[in-house]
Amino acid sequence: MVEGPTAKAYAIKISREFYGEVVKNVFLKSRKVLLEPKELLNKRFLGSDSLGKNILLFFENITVRAHLMMFGTIHVYEINELPQKPIERIRFSVEGLKRKLIIYNAPIIEIDKNEILLERLKSILGPDPLSREWDKEKAVNNILKHKGEKIGVILLDQTVIAGIGNILRNEILYRIKVSPERKIESLSENEIENIVGACEILSREFLKLKVEGKGIREILNVYNRYRGRCKYCGGPIKFYMQKPINRKTFVCESCQI
Repeated sequence: MVEGPTAKAYAIKISREFYGEVVKNVFLKSRKVLLEPKELLNKRFLGSDSLGKNILLFFENITVRAHLMMFGTIHVYEINELPQKPIERIRFSVEGLKRKLIIYNAPIIEIDKNEILLERLKSILGPDPLSREWDKEKAVNNILKHKGEKIGVILLDQTVIAGIGNILRNEILYRIKVSPERKIESLSENEIENIVGACEILSREFLKLKVEGKGIREILNVYNRYRGRCKYCGGPIKFYMQKPINRKTFVCESCQI
């Protein structure tokens, strides 16, 4: 599953490699067509950004939204370069004069007018730690709305904080030494503020490594460490599937209370 920093890294790469191209050909395979793809013809690509796990492609007056989920990828090719993946996996493509952009296997592709699409997306997502509009206070208040829920569950709710995926939520709670099983109502205000702060710090560390073309292993202290030891106390890392979301969860039961 693509997390917020991965989406942002994609957006940075796309902006760099496809900026200024004017659309001469477009293809869309989607069940949800809000605006005819032909509306993109002769539109100039103005750049890309992300919001939560969504990648946004900005053309003149039109935005394309892509959510890659588990298996989606985006490639920018030279105009005469052969695609690296089978044609049947293409969900969206645009060709300019020098380059073409292809999105493979993405389950969500949406095209709409800029302001309509952005307003709709912002209305359903919480604040994004990597956005210029990041609002820590709103993120704290969003968490507090779910007093009876587990913090490990709520961190994956995109209406609370956008862009936090399973890797991030495991590492955030480990850094702050809070159990994913803790109910929101049991957390102190300071603990919630620290969790929100870690969302931003760790997201930016994750993004920096992605932009540099590196793996994220160096920031993973608990995720996928099935037989690992806690860096704080040396105790064992426990693995289980947290209910009711059935997501891979890693904790040090001595440190995360």
